[in-house]
Amino acid sequence: MKIIPLNKAKYGMILAMDIRDTTGKIIFKKNSEINEEVISTLKKFGIFNIPVSSLKVTQKISQEAFKHSVISPEILDLNYEKIKDVFKNLESNNNLDIDAVIDIASSIKNEIENNYSDILFVPLKKLKSFDEYLYAHSLNVMIISSLLAVESKILGDELLDISISSLLHDIGKTKVPIEIMNAPRVLNEEEMNIMRNHVLYGKKIAIESGIKDKNIIGGIYEHHERVDGKGYLEKKNGNEITVFGKIVAIADVYDALTSVRSYKGPWSPYKTISFILTNVEKQFDGTFAQGLINAFGIYPAGTRVQLSNGQFGTVIASNRSNKIRPLIKIDHGDVLDLSKEKNLRIVKVLDYILIE
Repeated sequence: MKIIPLNKAKYGMILAMDIRDTTGKIIFKKNSEINEEVISTLKKFGIFNIPVSSLKVTQKISQEAFKHSVISPEILDLNYEKIKDVFKNLESNNNLDIDAVIDIASSIKNEIENNYSDILFVPLKKLKSFDEYLYAHSLNVMIISSLLAVESKILGDELLDISISSLLHDIGKTKVPIEIMNAPRVLNEEEMNIMRNHVLYGKKIAIESGIKDKNIIGGIYEHHERVDGKGYLEKKNGNEITVFGKIVAIADVYDALTSVRSYKGPWSPYKTISFILTNVEKQFDGTFAQGLINAFGIYPAGTRVQLSNGQFGTVIASNRSNKIRPLIKIDHGDVLDLSKEKNLRIVKVLDYILIE
């Protein structure tokens, strides 16, 4: 446990003990996730130093998880830097380097095809700063979309196409003013209209750069359409939306909700999966939502759980043949494969995450 100043608290940190007022009444319970409401309330009560849980476990989890990773840490970091170069080149020179895009997409495609297995950890790039969200998000959405495609038996050249499409899905945001992109608040209607137009800007950039494939364009232009017709820009529904558009829509939301942003803390992977499943056939296509479950499991990596023997731990990899029995790193202990521990089961999901 650490005591830190409230002004140094980050979204997603966890309270290490109950916080009480001067009468002894509990304001926030132990294990509450720190967010804007918590910080604001504590300030009103004159509380400016708070206890947070030790976060050392995360480092060990990462090392164990990468033994089962579908993408190596080196390839992940290398392609992240390449994506930064592609986007910065577009912003400064108004030129999209298609050869570099294909190189990045091919690298991720090949890693996934070579490393896809029954025990699976899906590495997603952590955000270094809010200004770099677009680069990390583009990489993560490409990884998730490619996995959903593999689960739908999309392979070979078509898998490369969806890797390209998902990598470029938010390329239009390079045309959105940075003060709107990183606004630490809810956007007003005028700003939202500018933001929504990023799909149109992205489609235009792709076409002007020589991309003609309708599926690739579909993932870029349609990833904010909804199967119930309530999305944007054209309010397409059902089969009017391309397969790529439906796949990228799920990947986009999964990464956005589990990421730290300037205006919000991250959702836990479990809460995010639950949200997507709740909105199947409204916002999302059920077939590809099932693909997300197949790849990530019922309890995605990063999910905090309590086992039937009272131990606590964090899921580090999914078990694709037994989705309710993942690999779990016990806090300050060993890794357990629940598919081999028949006497143990998950009895509780702790809806918070650990942040380094």
